[in-house]
Amino acid sequence: MKTPRAPAFALAMFCALAALYPALGHGQQFPDRPIKVIVPFPAGGPVDTLARALGQGFQQRTGQQFIVESRPGANTSLGALACKQSAPDGYTLCLLASTSVSLNPHLYKDLRYTPADLAPVTNIAVSRAAFLVHKSVPATTLAEFVAWSKKHPEKMNYASFGVGSETHLMTEWFKKQTGAQMTHVPFQGFAPAIQAFDRGDIQVMIPVIVPPILHRIETKEANALFILNDNRAANIPDVPSVKDIGLPPIGFETWFGMFTSAGTPADRVEKLSEVLRAVVADKEFSEKILRGAGLVPVTNTPAEFKAFLEKDFVRAGELVKISGVKLGDQ
Repeated sequence: MKTPRAPAFALAMFCALAALYPALGHGQQFPDRPIKVIVPFPAGGPVDTLARALGQGFQQRTGQQFIVESRPGANTSLGALACKQSAPDGYTLCLLASTSVSLNPHLYKDLRYTPADLAPVTNIAVSRAAFLVHKSVPATTLAEFVAWSKKHPEKMNYASFGVGSETHLMTEWFKKQTGAQMTHVPFQGFAPAIQAFDRGDIQVMIPVIVPPILHRIETKEANALFILNDNRAANIPDVPSVKDIGLPPIGFETWFGMFTSAGTPADRVEKLSEVLRAVVADKEFSEKILRGAGLVPVTNTPAEFKAFLEKDFVRAGELVKISGVKLGDQ
C-alpha cells in the first residue's frame, strides 16, 4: 500500500476543512453574522430609532442586520458596562452618549467601567438642543425668563433625562450663570418628560430638536428661548445660540458614538468604522435621519474619535465642576 504524497494529501485535507468551515475558504469574512447593538436608552426613543436606522444602512452594505438591545438605567452606565463585558470579537456594538463615556467617570466615585474599557469605532453625530419653555411662562427673552423664575420659583420645574445626565448638568450650568430659580425633576427618558411638559407639570426642558419638538415650537405650544450650544441649529436658524444671548461658551455638547469592547481586533474595529462612516455620509441618511432630528453628522476614524474623546473628557470634567452636581457610587 502506497503512502500518499505530502502535497496531495495536504491539499485534500485543506479542501475538506474548507467544506466544513466556509470561512476558511473565504478569508474569514467579517462580519458573517448579525451584530448586536446595545443602546443605553429606552426602546422607542430617539437613540433607539437612530440605532435601527443605522442598522438598515449597515445591512445594505454588509448583508448583516443589527439586533438592537435596550439597556437603560443608571445614567446610561448599565449599557456601557454591558459593552465592557461583551466578547471582544466585533459582534457587539454599543451606541453610547457623552454621558456614558465623558461625564459618568467624573460623576461617580466607583464606576464599574472606565473609558479604557471601550474601543471607539466612530462618532455618529452631535446634537443641537433647545432650551424649551412652556407656553404658560410669560417670557420670550433671557432677561424676562430669569426675572420670572426668581419671582415665581415655586412654579418653575425643569425636566432632565436622569440625575447626572447632560440635561441635568447643562440646566444647572445655566442656573449658575444666570441666577434663575428652578426645581429639578428627573425622568426615565424623553417620552415621560415631554408628556409632563405638555401637561404643564414641567416648565423647562432641554430636548434635542427632533420633529415632535420642532412641531411644538412652530405651533407656539412652546418657546425655544435659545440653543444650548455655541452654534445655532440648522432646523430652527432664527433661535439664538448661547453665544448670541451673551452667555459664556458652554464648551460641551451631547454626542452619540459607536463603541465596542476593548481588545477587539483592530482590523474588525476599522471595518465596522468604515461601514458606519459610509452609512452616515450617505446624503439621504444624513439629511433625513440626522439633520431632520436636530443632529449634526460626524464621520471619523477610530483614531480620530479617540483623540476627540480625550479632549471631551477634559471638557466634561469642567462642566461637572461648574454645575456643582455630585453623585455617589455607581
